[in-house]
Amino acid sequence: MTPISRRRLITGTGAVAAGLLLPAATAHGIVRSLAAQDVTGGIYDAMRATWLDLLTGGAYDPADPDFAAVVGSLDAEVDTNLGLLDRSTDRPGVFTDLPFVEEDTLDASARVSNTLIRLQRMALAVRTPGSRHQDSPDLVADVLAGMDTTNRLVYHAGREEFGNWYSWEISGPNALMNACALLYDHVPAEALQRYVAAVDHFVPDPHYQYIDERRHLSTGSNRMWLCEAVAIRGIVGRDEERIALARAGLDDVFAYVQSGDGMYPDGSYLYHSGVPYTGSYGLSFVNRFAAQFVLYGGTPWELGGAERDFAFATVDIMLAPVVYDNVLMDFIRGRSIAREAGDHGGGHEVSEVVLRLAQAADAGTAARWRSMVKGWMERDTYDDPLAGASIQRLALFKELRADTSVAPAPEPVAHKLFASMARAVHRRPGWAYAISMSSARVSWYEVSGDRENVKGWHTGQGMTYLYDADNGQFMDGFWPTVDPYRLPGITVDTRRLGEMVGVRSRPDGRWAGGAVLGGELAAVGMDLGAMESTLRAKKSWFCLDDRVVALGAGISGGGGHHAPAIADAHVNSGNLADQNFGSDNRMLVKQGSANSTREAYLAFDLSALPSRVISASLNVYAQVQDSGGSETVLDAHGVTEAWDESTLTWNTRPATGQLLATARVDDLRGWRTFDVTAHVLEQLAAGDERVSLALLQDPPDGPGLSVWVASREYSSYAYDPFLYLTLAEPENTVETVVENRNLHADGDNALVVDGETQPATTGWTATFDDARWAHLDGVGGYLLPGGARLHALREDRTGRWSDINGLGSPDPITRRYVTLWLDHGPHPEAESYAYVLLPGASAEHTAELAADPGTEVVENSAMAQSVRVPRLGITATNFWQAGSLRGITVDGPCSIMIEERDGVLSVAVCDPTHLLDTLTVQLGRAGYHSWRGDDTITVDALRPAIRFRVDVGGSRGGTHRATFRRGAS
Repeated sequence: MTPISRRRLITGTGAVAAGLLLPAATAHGIVRSLAAQDVTGGIYDAMRATWLDLLTGGAYDPADPDFAAVVGSLDAEVDTNLGLLDRSTDRPGVFTDLPFVEEDTLDASARVSNTLIRLQRMALAVRTPGSRHQDSPDLVADVLAGMDTTNRLVYHAGREEFGNWYSWEISGPNALMNACALLYDHVPAEALQRYVAAVDHFVPDPHYQYIDERRHLSTGSNRMWLCEAVAIRGIVGRDEERIALARAGLDDVFAYVQSGDGMYPDGSYLYHSGVPYTGSYGLSFVNRFAAQFVLYGGTPWELGGAERDFAFATVDIMLAPVVYDNVLMDFIRGRSIAREAGDHGGGHEVSEVVLRLAQAADAGTAARWRSMVKGWMERDTYDDPLAGASIQRLALFKELRADTSVAPAPEPVAHKLFASMARAVHRRPGWAYAISMSSARVSWYEVSGDRENVKGWHTGQGMTYLYDADNGQFMDGFWPTVDPYRLPGITVDTRRLGEMVGVRSRPDGRWAGGAVLGGELAAVGMDLGAMESTLRAKKSWFCLDDRVVALGAGISGGGGHHAPAIADAHVNSGNLADQNFGSDNRMLVKQGSANSTREAYLAFDLSALPSRVISASLNVYAQVQDSGGSETVLDAHGVTEAWDESTLTWNTRPATGQLLATARVDDLRGWRTFDVTAHVLEQLAAGDERVSLALLQDPPDGPGLSVWVASREYSSYAYDPFLYLTLAEPENTVETVVENRNLHADGDNALVVDGETQPATTGWTATFDDARWAHLDGVGGYLLPGGARLHALREDRTGRWSDINGLGSPDPITRRYVTLWLDHGPHPEAESYAYVLLPGASAEHTAELAADPGTEVVENSAMAQSVRVPRLGITATNFWQAGSLRGITVDGPCSIMIEERDGVLSVAVCDPTHLLDTLTVQLGRAGYHSWRGDDTITVDALRPAIRFRVDVGGSRGGTHRATFRRGAS
């Protein structure tokens, strides 16, 4: 049989899945025919040819100036690498700036993978049409020699990993195998066997990754990359078993997850212990399975209909909702926000992936996606999508631009709530508004080992993003220059934090999410908890037709002093009673048998307090880890006797005092807080500046559950136990940030407060004691219902990408900001706020709405937050607990929206805590005689009031809907 034509497998530039592009019968016939071939022959060659087209971009016109520019950039890169080649006979590495060193550091392992990546790029030039290096025997020789050196010195079978596992198991093997595929006809057989043996050693099974010498199940994009490396290894090594193993590794990733890493049914994508990562790992996940659709198309390992359906769903429910005018919204990019490529780079990558998948979709879906992408590209006023594009991307974008049959689609009007990752995006004509939250299920933020995103502390604490005609708002130097303690939308304890404090950790609050009405309007909220602070608040955003109403209530705590533990250890009874565990990275607590009872002890130095202590709380990062259950209680006790971390044992442990406080601990990692004020004040009064505490367990019935508590040695990510002390003379304050807008390098946008234009002078600041409204030219208006003490600032801020990313540029950047905020004082008690954002509104219209807003704040308390919009017939309420309000009664925490219009009552309700099984709702509404709803709703009564039950168990915060109608019964 004639090998499959590469042009049949790839349309233009590495599109998805030839088999999916062919009629079903034809595709099935190809699979049968290939399966009947000699597996050591045609299949390997056909798959390698397919992969080469993906790597090189397939057919294009090298004379086209756009393609010529890309090829010219590749040539310049290769020339630079050639100039860095170490040509000495005993070279310590391939390149003079990347000598191999055997150290357990990220830099040492990155030298290995970066060497292989450079060699892959050089090999790519050999196979790139139009390159000055195309088919260059000298370049081929240099690449082969570099691969050999790398293999013999460091990347070979039997070598132990050092530094970052990712370099050895993902970036390194993928680059090495791609180089082998590109130069396949030139690689000596003996050398090729050494290279595939190295990949077999570092990636024996793509189902797993090896971190700290322990095997971990691989997930998401990591699994995709591992499978890809093994598949290409199988192709160049002509090994059917390795290809089959790689293909088998895909079986359980083309599926929604209900916990852990991966894509959830609502389109959420979580990775790295609950970090929202649609715009990084999620995008990589989709990108790599698109490539593997191509690779396996028309082979015995072809991906089937279920995988195709899953792949297509990622576009509509995961990617498209988080792109606005070719910007990939930062609130789902994790630590990638600290990279200079920015949100537009992510948007371009989404466009490329969607266009690839469109080539495998049905005609209607493909047309809709192409129209969507064309709209994104035409509205991208900040960045040229063709600039810096790869050959593959360039071909896709140029073809779409030239296709006059495709009309650009406008941005949709919709609200998308990602309940599983505590994110929401509200899209209206001319603007979009994104909300970034956190909870006991979703981490605050993440940092990499390269210090990437080290100031991202508050990005998950209610930060909001307004996207509008300013297409470069968050792209133009925002992250290195913005004040990280005054991010838009957040309520924050302004105490200065150290790098990596709270990274990947979560608050203990469960309420995060909301209800969506009619797919367009929503009530969104979160129970705010703060890192290294006692600050708590209830925050709501009511996302309406032309505005967002933001409410805050129960704002308490904060304004304190942080004292980390200076010693901690656990002790173990029975056979281990004489053993010291002071250097362990986790403390264990359990009331168990005579041989399995454990207690934890902690000490703090309070010798340098700036003022008198008013209250104190112990904060520990803990989790139940016991097969016998998932929830227990820990007890905090005072300790007055001295002890030493390095010698403490069960037999030498100090006596514990009376019970001070308890805290619930479950199987989700999170911070747990104990009020230990009485003991701390007593010790300080006695002149003891070293304060000790103990964590014990006293279950009422039988043995307890094992709990691990992060110790000072846990990791570099600062999960250290600490005391949070409220002081008589606080060191900082609590603020809510209404706005912090990037005006770019020299913007002079006019700020108007209550009709008065304020100075446009840099460094200007003012406080308005009873402000009712404000307006920022080019952005919109802000209402302050009932008046508020508004603070304003116009300033130039200078920063560097290297301030927030160890690999970032050290060049200074200056951007101008206008900041508006509300100050709640040093340690507020039950404070509140209310403001209304009017995107795109004029100053005149803002003034009119300040006089007659058309929106009523019904309630703003720690029990509930509610607004009523008479012109829309809508009442939206976030109940933080069971309660009644304006004829609505619920028996548990929930978010509920009600619309009454033209004899129809529409209800949308959800459980944002994800904890309830059933929720009962009663509505004091009369005259409704019929109803319809989803199958989770049971109506118990329509008269004299509507009463219904909602089966919310397992819905993961999703919205449940019912409609009631007036008329004859």
